[in-house]
Amino acid sequence: MGYPSQPQDPYGQQPPSQPYGYSGPQQPGYGYQPPTPPPPPKRSNLGLILALAIGIPLLLLGGCAAVVLVLADSGGRESIVTEADSPNMTVPSRAPGSSPPAAVENTTAPPQQQEQSEPAQQEQLTATVGGSITLEGMDPGLKMQVTVTRVVDPATGDQFSKPQTGNRLVAVELTLANAGDAVYSDSPTNGAMLIDGEGQQYRTTFRTVQEGQSFGGSATINKGDSRKGVIVFEVPEGAKLAKLQFGLDSGFAKQKGEWTLS
Repeated sequence: MGYPSQPQDPYGQQPPSQPYGYSGPQQPGYGYQPPTPPPPPKRSNLGLILALAIGIPLLLLGGCAAVVLVLADSGGRESIVTEADSPNMTVPSRAPGSSPPAAVENTTAPPQQQEQSEPAQQEQLTATVGGSITLEGMDPGLKMQVTVTRVVDPATGDQFSKPQTGNRLVAVELTLANAGDAVYSDSPTNGAMLIDGEGQQYRTTFRTVQEGQSFGGSATINKGDSRKGVIVFEVPEGAKLAKLQFGLDSGFAKQKGEWTLS
């Protein structure tokens, strides 16, 4: 009985046989070379380069942020500005031996004092028929002495000045004397208002009466001069006269004179 032939290498030599039961790596034969493993890949330094490129500027910026700047203010004091954590944090300080800042005096007047210093919105003065009231205008130099000399109720209109049915005419005679430094130039009828016993008020009318001469629409009164004229109202027949109000600057002045008619 023959044995199978052993494999031979290219040179005609048999490789050494392995011991019986040997399970380890095969021993290469004559002329056999195991495959060479590939070289390990080269490690890249890109991450280290990037870390250095970013980290070094950040360290420089952090060091610059910790620099303390000393600023001199307008009063000779100093302020230390620290920007380590908060760029907007300012710590005020003053030089040794310097006096503390003077307290700011509160020049605001108390509310009551302000109210007393401000002029009254509307000041009313009272009198009766025949009495005089001195009124001031919006111009500081305008000052007029106003006198209600008489009241004609009812008044008689001319043929062209008849009241409407159910109404009557009332004429109030005024004397205006310039007691100030400014020239009075206004329409007295615009500043007059008639008030009845129920609180109803009436403006003047352009009707004329036989009991007196009107101001003719407007009046110009120099310093020390005076004018007299009647102001005409048209009121209901049953109205009871109570007051007359009068103000300078066509009634827009703050002061108002008030005369009791009954």
